[in-house]
Amino acid sequence: MSAEELLSGLAKSPDYFLHDIDFVNRRGLIVKLDEAVYRRASFLDQRALKADTRGAWFPLETIYNHTQNLKPATLAHFVFHVSHCGSTLVSRLLAELPGCEPLREPLALLGLALQRRELDRPVSRLDGPTWDRLFGLVFALLSRTYRPGERVLVKATSACTNLLVPMNQQSPASRSLLMYTDLENWLTNMLRDEPVRENARHYTASWLMDFHALTGRKDLRLTAMKEAEQFALNWLAGMLQFEHARREAPERVRLCDFEVLLTDPVAELQAIGQFLGYDAARAPQAAAGPLMKSYAKNVDRPFDAEQRYRELRESRRQNAEELRSGLQFAEKLCGEVAMLASVGTYLSRSNTKKE
Repeated sequence: MSAEELLSGLAKSPDYFLHDIDFVNRRGLIVKLDEAVYRRASFLDQRALKADTRGAWFPLETIYNHTQNLKPATLAHFVFHVSHCGSTLVSRLLAELPGCEPLREPLALLGLALQRRELDRPVSRLDGPTWDRLFGLVFALLSRTYRPGERVLVKATSACTNLLVPMNQQSPASRSLLMYTDLENWLTNMLRDEPVRENARHYTASWLMDFHALTGRKDLRLTAMKEAEQFALNWLAGMLQFEHARREAPERVRLCDFEVLLTDPVAELQAIGQFLGYDAARAPQAAAGPLMKSYAKNVDRPFDAEQRYRELRESRRQNAEELRSGLQFAEKLCGEVAMLASVGTYLSRSNTKKE
């Protein structure tokens, strides 16, 4: 496959994908994928690439020149989430509805989210206008569809909640599903095993930067916090982003409580589908299908709500002290920071199935 084919393909087909951005050398990696890969992949990062995947790096200016006339009919909708709260499952369920083209956790979008947190720092690789231009390019490329009348649904990585504001500014017609679960259930899940903890540790610094930026509270330091407290801060920062988006554009965002979805998946999936403008008539079939009985990040692995409840019970038993520490830390912050008052209502729930 020639370099010219990769470049010219960007303006012609979603098969040509801006997979990654090298901000140091100002270049982008274009790879050749296909619709089956997009629908199958839980993560559009290195795990989506195979030994025979074709691709090459190109200067960003070259990519701009080959996409300057790119104008998708509609810009993508988004799923933002606080991590480990059913967002992959919901993305797969929505992909069963006619008109929905899924993209899950594209790496270029994550790179832009991380870079946005650096914009005011002397070491930033980008200035504001350059970031805006690059975000516009990535947004347009992610929004390409295979068929007229379809619309892409991008499930962003959990560290991308800081993109809610620029996404709303870029596309007033786009809508966002904001996925969460209460802090007690979320923290119980995050503490349950080492792989999940490793994932949470990876973006803790980013969440702290968001918390500082949103609240002005500059005294918190990662080194002074226990692990459960760091994780609780992740959740608080994400929920603050959600609350800000709800105040700024309430008609364009919709909260989705994963516990509610598990209780009545048909009704919730229908409501979400209608909110996003997809044909929700197939929601009952999607909710009754195999997706609700498999692990969304690995659909070959059996998993359902009952198994999740069992895992949460075991984690509560094993990690009771850490869980208590994290919840107390969050409750303390909610009492000290005025803008956290609304977030405090999501810390726990009395009707969640625990036993």
